[in-house]
Amino acid sequence: MEFFAHPKILLLVGILSIPVYLSLGKLFWGERFETLGEAIKFFLIPDLYSLFKGRFWDDWYATAKFNFFLFLCFGWAAAITELLARHVL
Repeated sequence: MEFFAHPKILLLVGILSIPVYLSLGKLFWGERFETLGEAIKFFLIPDLYSLFKGRFWDDWYATAKFNFFLFLCFGWAAAITELLARHVL
């Protein structure tokens, strides 16, 4: 994990990868990010509250999708930084 040794490169790759993040977001939430607001709302609401409101599975699905999106975004930046650190720097 050499990408931890190059935090400036990681930050630069993270910023330059914004088009990749937007493409992933369109893949997850549609062309105009229609359901992103609901996913963030469910991400912030505790699962127990959603259980009592009767929307537990909606909450679970939206939260899982949002977490997977974040994992892909951080993974993309870390993977590109790792490749740069091993082969270029």
